[in-house]
Amino acid sequence: MHHTRATRLLRTMICTLLLSVLSVSWLSPLNQTFGQANNDQTTNHPNTFLLVVKASPHATYRTEASFEDKKLQRELEKVTAGAPYVEVLPPDTTLTYSKKGQTQNYGVTVTGELVDLITKSTVTVSTGTQEALRQQVEALRAKHYGEILPWEDASKVIPKYSKFTITDVESGLSFEGQRRAGSNHADVQPLTKTDSATLKTIYGGAWSWDRKAVLVKFNGRTLAGSMHGMPHGGDGIPGNDFNGHFCIHFLGSVTHGSRSSDPAHQVMVHRAAGLLTSYISKLSPWALIDVWISAANQGDLQLLQVTTGQEQAMHVRSMRRLSKFQERDVSQLLELETAVDVTATPARASAPAHRRVLFRLERASLDSRWYIRSAVMK
Repeated sequence: MHHTRATRLLRTMICTLLLSVLSVSWLSPLNQTFGQANNDQTTNHPNTFLLVVKASPHATYRTEASFEDKKLQRELEKVTAGAPYVEVLPPDTTLTYSKKGQTQNYGVTVTGELVDLITKSTVTVSTGTQEALRQQVEALRAKHYGEILPWEDASKVIPKYSKFTITDVESGLSFEGQRRAGSNHADVQPLTKTDSATLKTIYGGAWSWDRKAVLVKFNGRTLAGSMHGMPHGGDGIPGNDFNGHFCIHFLGSVTHGSRSSDPAHQVMVHRAAGLLTSYISKLSPWALIDVWISAANQGDLQLLQVTTGQEQAMHVRSMRRLSKFQERDVSQLLELETAVDVTATPARASAPAHRRVLFRLERASLDSRWYIRSAVMK
């Protein structure tokens, strides 16, 4: 048994080293801290609490609510540390208040559990207090995120030629669009030149195929979706400075060409619904690898972290899977090694090249989720 534990420890150290080497060799490092202090969320009133929901620690788009709770204040004056917080990502909801002139920040889970973002441990509060926090977090997250609907239902909510507001859940920028066509997903165009300019700003000033989580707001409903920002195909709104349309996907929608669901779009749909972690935790090893490739392609540190369980910094100028997976039954496996052929353009290269990535995945038990423990580029 001691030999087995030592072997697993050695493997973990090797995997960590491999991931670090890959990160350093393909992108200059970027520091990311678990639960960054949200200095813009503080409140100076000693009796006021501030709840803030954001899709990621770096997101500008946020929904907040303030409240007073003397019981919670008394309990936080004498908090005790609980069990370690083992989730990969910090909670998307933070609780901020002033304690003796010092700003205190906690994470709050969807169950109302408080998390010390510095020590990564839970904070023990009474059952009644936790339930009260759960209800407030649930209500605030419902306002912040979108409703996740299958494409067949979403298509009826936003019929052809309907005009709606599209909001990027990271930047918070919004613009108006119109669904012009699309039977497998929504083909959309910005309404005006100003709307096209906003869409371009969301993508850093250049049109892009990158997927982004968005909220589609129409007739009092807010749907969780995923868009790209590349004009293509037919053009139906003259004078809007957008030569073609872009696509918005919803749960289960498929692409034009493959007639299959796009993994990157589906991840973003769940992010827009506030369901990113729970969605990733249910993925097969093959689907998890697809998310990793999308994260590397877009430089999405949060997606990298949720697939590997580690904070990383990695980006390539482009990465795409070349062929279909040769999937096999992994229901009784705790470890898996597989090779995936990709086309990739390293950060300093000028042209893509065919490469092979050797993935090693692991899970703690047959009922646990998979993690990518190493990804080595050949």
